[in-house]
Amino acid sequence: MARIAVLGAGGVGSAVARFLAREGHAVTVVEQFTPDHDQGSSYGSSRIIRKTYPDGFYTALMREAYPLWAELEREAGEKLFARTGGLFFAPEAHPDLTAIRRALADNQVSFEELDPAACARKFPGFRLREGEAGVFEPEAGFLRASVCVRAQLRLASAHGAQVRAGVHVETLESRTESVALVLAGGEVLEFDRVVVCAGPWTAPLLARAVSLPFMVTRQVYCHFEPTEPLARFSAERFPVWIDFGTNFYGFPHDEHLPGVKVALHEPGPPTEPHRVDREIHESDREPLRRACAEHLPGLSPRVAFEKVCLYTMTPDHDFVVDRLPGEPRVTVVGGLSGHGFKFTVLLGRIAAWMATDQRVPWELSRFALARFA
Repeated sequence: MARIAVLGAGGVGSAVARFLAREGHAVTVVEQFTPDHDQGSSYGSSRIIRKTYPDGFYTALMREAYPLWAELEREAGEKLFARTGGLFFAPEAHPDLTAIRRALADNQVSFEELDPAACARKFPGFRLREGEAGVFEPEAGFLRASVCVRAQLRLASAHGAQVRAGVHVETLESRTESVALVLAGGEVLEFDRVVVCAGPWTAPLLARAVSLPFMVTRQVYCHFEPTEPLARFSAERFPVWIDFGTNFYGFPHDEHLPGVKVALHEPGPPTEPHRVDREIHESDREPLRRACAEHLPGLSPRVAFEKVCLYTMTPDHDFVVDRLPGEPRVTVVGGLSGHGFKFTVLLGRIAAWMATDQRVPWELSRFALARFA
């Protein structure tokens, strides 16, 4: 049994803590805020889950993630995954559509082709424009992000993990017999292994050991009030969707929040995680309103709910999953680049294997730190 610290209690941290604690290790989760806080990237009611990627590498990884989400849902005994199906579209000649079809076919993922007329029949609340084409993936949907995080922390605690909230780690120190966490105020905690998955705070925390080219960006999403009956946008009748031509995306109505959620998957203004502008401006809302006007004629410009969150971007938008150079007792998971929540249960599984020197059964050199050298 190893003493293992997990730094960060978000999507990845909660997952790795659950796996390690279930396997009998002495796990301490160290979280600088409260569990399920809204200062980073893992908070909220919805994150898209899909196998539809232009890059078949991620389609293949999602094939491994889906059973782990199903296992978590069974173990937690609550609904975490709303299977709404997913509509993924672009102009007919867009190269991403060709790549998506190839990636889905290569990985034996079923999908349906939709032109504007077929889309209107299937989803009356959604409009494809003339010249656009869509792919519908029935297995796609959305994860209830905060519910997933809380469930994994609860299960980790049930297996003996300790959660220390409101604790700020100043630095990590390599010692002969341990890795030490030096906390604000001077307290020192010693562990056999450490997993760092602190989201936008990862790079500053590890700056003495490695230079991580992570860029933290400010992201905004809005929920718009419908002008049509809300039932038309319910999870039973409306899909998650991504416009690969513009990178706008959205969700069905979630009964936990008002309106219908729309966002933009493009890096926003660079920021620092402790200095984020949390106020939302008209310049944030207007691009989302335009996306609604083009594809969701049943939504009004009125905002019912809005929020700021963070991306932690890598230069190539691939994740980082690796051991710290010169200190193999520290495993780092980060740089999820705005598309990582659906992978967090799988990344937690992988990080738990790496932290305990077990073999990872997939080729993950794309996630190595050496690519930035």
